[in-house]
Formats: sequence, structure tokens, C-alpha cells
Amino acid sequence: METRLLRSFLAVVRTGGITAAAAELSFVQSTVTAHVQSLERLLGVPLFERLPGGTLPTDAGRRLAGHAADILDREDRMLAEFGPAGLRPAGIVRLCAPESICAYCLPPVLRLLGRRYPDVRLSLVPATTKAALTAVLDRRADLALVMEPAVAAAGIDVVGLAPQRLSVIAPPDTALPRDRAPTIAELAAEGVLLLEEGCGYSDELAALLAAVDPTTSPPRYGSVETVKRCVEAGLGVALLPALTVETESAQARLVELEPPPMAAQQLWLARQASRWASPAVQAVCTLLVEECGIDGAARA
Repeated sequence: METRLLRSFLAVVRTGGITAAAAELSFVQSTVTAHVQSLERLLGVPLFERLPGGTLPTDAGRRLAGHAADILDREDRMLAEFGPAGLRPAGIVRLCAPESICAYCLPPVLRLLGRRYPDVRLSLVPATTKAALTAVLDRRADLALVMEPAVAAAGIDVVGLAPQRLSVIAPPDTALPRDRAPTIAELAAEGVLLLEEGCGYSDELAALLAAVDPTTSPPRYGSVETVKRCVEAGLGVALLPALTVETESAQARLVELEPPPMAAQQLWLARQASRWASPAVQAVCTLLVEECGIDGAARA
């Protein structure tokens, strides 16, 4: 059996359609269709139900997906061991992480990675917690960093890294109290700007605001930078990781206030529990624990 048939098959399972799988694999659609049909002929069973909105794996397809993932893991391990690089860390490692972590936490890690492991390349994809963990389970990402109070997902192994402090940010002329945490009602009166849905701490604050006023509908923004600029312009206040506002706070362009009582945030490193970790993935994991772990945060 050609393993490329299995790779195409798993891509269709992940994406839910032939067209999307072809785009992910950089194949023409007819190639993916031919691969799936060849696999179905070889096994003698249909692997997908063809529906108007896409494809769903049959019972046989769902069972095959687990076997296919194991086979491809073994192939990757064999190629890593006997390839030109041997077991030396080399290749691309795909990492999903929140935008704030990608922009403010990982650049020094990337610099150190290039020095220590010059043949490893880290591909960063901004993603919410749900999207990041799904990408790890679907094998579209090797690793994920997520910012949550806790992480529990079937098939996912997690390592706790450094706690992440949150700050309410406001313009320098804000009327909000600076000697205590503002109440939810006080924040609502100023107008709260939230990040996109799926950001855990923004979603928690949205729920707290809705409990005070069910009719409230704070605006959502897709970028930390956009939120900061809007707060600077006096359009409201926001809740952000403290590491994202260090420059503006030092320059007195924004003020940091204590957040209301909320769940403590922590950074977590996640990977698929059953998947073989290549030397490159292991090297990145080690570096992230060193640099973004509790001890690393203390050194910074």
C-alpha cells in the first residue's frame, strides 16, 4: 500500500471534503479523488459518504483513520531515523498559539531556536484554544500553546508553563479607580472592548458583563493591537495579557488596572498523546518549557 493514499484519506477526514483536502495537500482535486478510490478498491469497502455539503467517513473510514495515523507515524519515525539528518532535530514544526503569545512571547524563542537548532523551522499559526487543540488532534499542527485556567481534552497531553497575568487597560485620563479592581458595572459603564470569541478570558469577561446587563453586546475585535489602539483613542477599556501592554504602560500611553476577580490564566503546551514526536518536535518542546515555563518566566 502506498502511504500517500493514506495521507490523502486522512486529509479528507480532517477537512470534510475532497476540494479542501486537495488545497491542503497542494494536489489537484482529481488526484485526491483517485487516491481515495484506490484505497476503497484495495480495502473493498466505502470509506466516505458523499453528501451535498461534503464527505463524512463511514464506520470503516473512522476505523481506518486510527490505523492510518499509526502507519504514517511509523513512516515519519523511520524516515527521521534513516534519513540524511538521522535523529538530529531538523524540519518544520507547526505550532498554534494565541495571537498575543505569537507576537509578544515567541520571537525570543524563535531567535534562540535558530541558534541552537539551525535546521528546525517553527511555523506559527495564531489560533483560539478550540482551534489550536483541534488542529493538534487533526495533525494539522504538531504543538499548541493555549492560555486557559486549565486544559482537559481527550487525546491531548499538556504541560503547564508560566502563569499569565491579565490587566484592565484604560486611557490615562480614565475615571476608573486605581487603588482597587473596578467592578463589572464600572467597566460596563466605560464600555468594554473584547477580543474575538474563543479567547477564554474575553469570553469569561463577556459572561460577567452579561450577568450584570443581559442586553449588553460589547464589540469584538480580532487583534490585540487593534484593541490597544482603540483604548488609546478613548473608545473604551479592555482586558489583555499584561505582557502585551508593557511598552504602552511604560510610555504612559495606557494605564494598567487590576482586573476584577476572574479565573487565573496559565500557559499550557499541548501535543497529541498518541503521536510520535520527531526530534524537531522534542527540541521545540524542550525549548518552550525552558523559555516559557515558570523558571523561564522568572528569569525574564
